[in-house]
Amino acid sequence: MSPAVSRRSNVSHPTLSPARRAAFLVLSQVGQGATPASLMHDGPLRGLGPADLDLVTELVYGVLRWQASLDYVIGSHARRGADSIDPALLVALRIGLYQIRYLSRVPQRAAVDESVKLAHTFGRRGASKLVNAVLRSACRHPDQPPMPGKDDDPLSYLSVTLSHPEWLARRYLSRMGMEGAEALCLRNNRRPKTDLRVQPPLDPETALDALSREGIVAKPFPLVPRCLRVDSGKATASAIYASGSIFIQEAGSQLIPFLLDASSGERVLDACAAPGAKATEIAPWIRPGMVFALDERPKRLSLMVSLARRLGSGNVLPVAADSRALPFHKPFSRILLDAPCSSLGTLARNPDVKWRLREHELATHAARQHDLLTASAALLSPGGRLVYATCSSEPEENEEVLARFLSRNRDFAIDAPGPAFPAAAQRLLRPDGSLRTDPGRDEVDGYYAVVLTRLAGSARTGVCEDR
Repeated sequence: MSPAVSRRSNVSHPTLSPARRAAFLVLSQVGQGATPASLMHDGPLRGLGPADLDLVTELVYGVLRWQASLDYVIGSHARRGADSIDPALLVALRIGLYQIRYLSRVPQRAAVDESVKLAHTFGRRGASKLVNAVLRSACRHPDQPPMPGKDDDPLSYLSVTLSHPEWLARRYLSRMGMEGAEALCLRNNRRPKTDLRVQPPLDPETALDALSREGIVAKPFPLVPRCLRVDSGKATASAIYASGSIFIQEAGSQLIPFLLDASSGERVLDACAAPGAKATEIAPWIRPGMVFALDERPKRLSLMVSLARRLGSGNVLPVAADSRALPFHKPFSRILLDAPCSSLGTLARNPDVKWRLREHELATHAARQHDLLTASAALLSPGGRLVYATCSSEPEENEEVLARFLSRNRDFAIDAPGPAFPAAAQRLLRPDGSLRTDPGRDEVDGYYAVVLTRLAGSARTGVCEDR
């Protein structure tokens, strides 16, 4: 926690809303480099009831989605740049202004008062006066300042009005034009739906009936077999979720394993598997085959073990290993490399990424991805299939990694998706055979994936026996 947050954290304020206090603490830690996902089920949220948890989620993710737009308004009413305001006060102002501008169910007076209390509790002496003045000014002048328009200033419209970092907005404009860039930014700022994967042997119709009986409204998602999209209700509170028969997994993520075209009895390597969503999706397809699911981080590996146990995926074998130095000798007929990446395709679910990531870091991700692809490819048997995938929108992590790999590995070629790939998703394939999802068009996160095959007569292996 930053000094600004801890400065007066021992000051009690009995009327401070528990939800807003928790949201403040989470957002303050996100400002220090933490991820909201790592905090939303721990620490500041312990002991909160369902209604407070819902409000914390709304405030944290809403503020992160609209951060640049909020700061623009705050700076105007404060008459100085938002970046010059004490970090603790800025978080309190963002929380207050988000409620004023985006949450009509919260009275403006309550939004102002609660942020003033946050400033009193966590800010310097007298800081609450600034918060009170800025937010009350924003209430009195709801149309001020005028936001940049797309016709007058396209880049500022995307970066300020639609709240994306300028470097990313510039990329979107260059690659997609205004119409595509605007659609993507708007989709990134929408609350995402919850997607469910129905575990075999349960069929989706039975799952829908079970959810409906508990007041949860869902429907099949047409692009992906066994995928349901929730319209209302909390699937995680259902008996069918507790039984392990359904699992929360974004629809686009569910689509990637179909590219493997894996079948019963095969031996599959999931090279970067944690927390295990795709490994446990593949597992029923290949029984009695085995999924070797790798991760080198103990905590993530533990999550994967727990998930495999909960979903009954007994043929998923978690392995603690660095995927750049794979601990196998025998080749695999199917390899999934869902490579660690910038996650720029998932901004609707992970809005903190757009403020944490810097453009130059794309090159670092790409170098690691190439190393991982090279290591994984060394274990692919001739005629086998390797799926390289990312949840990034940027070519450095996708087409450019692939081009570099193919230029150095003449014994590999791009292969078409096999018959297991859903017919409804064929429209997402490009002429070169790669898969590219567009969040603004396809209503899923942004993914890139390509199937590689090793040409017959060429085999390379790793350095040690399976263990």
